[in-house]
Amino acid sequence: YEHPAMEKFTRETYGIMVYQEQIMQIASEMAGFTMGEADTLRRAMGKKDRDLMARQREKFMAGCAERGVTAARAERVWELMEKFAGYGFNKSHAAAYALVAYQTAYFKANYPVEFMAALLTSEMGDTDKIVKYIEECRSMGIRVDPPDVNVSAVRFSVAGDAIRFGLAAIKNVGEAAMESILATRQKDGPFRSLEDFCARVDLRLVNRRVVESLIKAGAFDSLGLPRAHLMAHLDAAMETGQRQQREREEGQASFFDLLGERPAAGPRSEPVEVVPEWDADQRLAFEKEVLGFYVSGHPLARFRPLVDSLGITSSADLASRGPGARVLLFGQVAALKETSTKSGNRMAFVTLEDMDGTVEVTVFPEAFKAAGDLLRGREPLLVRGRLDESDRGRVVLADDIRPLERALAENGGSNGEMTRGEPSALRIRVPAGADAEATLAAVREACAGSPGGVPVFLHVLLPAHEVVVRSRAVTVDPDAGLLARLEELLGPGAATVDHA
Repeated sequence: YEHPAMEKFTRETYGIMVYQEQIMQIASEMAGFTMGEADTLRRAMGKKDRDLMARQREKFMAGCAERGVTAARAERVWELMEKFAGYGFNKSHAAAYALVAYQTAYFKANYPVEFMAALLTSEMGDTDKIVKYIEECRSMGIRVDPPDVNVSAVRFSVAGDAIRFGLAAIKNVGEAAMESILATRQKDGPFRSLEDFCARVDLRLVNRRVVESLIKAGAFDSLGLPRAHLMAHLDAAMETGQRQQREREEGQASFFDLLGERPAAGPRSEPVEVVPEWDADQRLAFEKEVLGFYVSGHPLARFRPLVDSLGITSSADLASRGPGARVLLFGQVAALKETSTKSGNRMAFVTLEDMDGTVEVTVFPEAFKAAGDLLRGREPLLVRGRLDESDRGRVVLADDIRPLERALAENGGSNGEMTRGEPSALRIRVPAGADAEATLAAVREACAGSPGGVPVFLHVLLPAHEVVVRSRAVTVDPDAGLLARLEELLGPGAATVDHA
């Protein structure tokens, strides 16, 4: 700790903690307390337990008298210890926690990737916190990549400037399967194809369910083939791998096996048509299934530019709102439990998922009657209601539930309903850098896929200033799909739409 203030702070902190130990030592040497009895005295002072301290005082005074310590001196020492107990224990704990806060802030500021990887690993069992910290990584500009059979360790790890998911984050991949995959990779090198993977790992441990989960999580993406294609060819790859493993066990080694070499993966004798990738929503749904959260994106991310200006309260912001506060939520239904009231009317308890986590919503009969069909689907919804404290914790009591698209088309209202004119410009923020040419080419290709009449303005972010250039050759229809594609290329908030 090079800063003089931190040196003083550290000395005081540990000085106070040492003083607690000295109280125990004083009680032991002056009054004959055992270390267990001295610790009881320390806890009594720390917790300010008056009754226990009174009994400990009598015991301390008696012990001092037995060892020839005068009553006046024993009384003076007790008063000093008791006075210290009034502030010292609180200060020592506050100082110790402050020191930990200082250390973690230092690591986050100076080693952000390593710090966030460690933080994610420490919360692997808490899905809500993982979602929260992944969003924090994205806001810090740290990329979080899916698991990879050729890179991932067991837990979250650092891969250059990014964080790589660990294999332990994938559901249905047990410890034995992980150990088999990592041991095989360490022994014989990276896996070159799905067939190579199935031929080398122990398929008695790494069964079909494990490989299927790896595919859905994106753990084979580095092989260069769509996840849908890998899933379509999984059975054939496993059948070939099982046959090769049986042959090895039966001693039917190939020429390359005898030489201790593996043949290079050459071209197939017959070209295989590549199966097109799943659509974005399906791919993300599979990620959620096997990881418990989204990694490569979020199904609601494409709507971010539309909802940023609506006064939305995110699930992460609810903690700062008091009971009775009016809120406007945006999300998809993650879970729905329908029930009947005593009068026979239908109502529901809904888990609404947004980009930061989940929030519990109670939908009473009147609101449920109007929105029951919407709650049974996956359409993005706007939910207006008020916060309430219940036996289930903090919930939102819904007053009105509507699809996002319909709510945006309607005029008037309050609490986020806005009158919006026609799109007048698409603004795209592009960072300058060594790969600027490739980035601009990808942006141009994305815009070409959504032709329309809205002009495009490029905001090129230079180190000292920003340059705005209007594209003369390209006009677009700035729909949700184009905005989502641009955010995939350039990051959240990189594309915004002006309205007349």
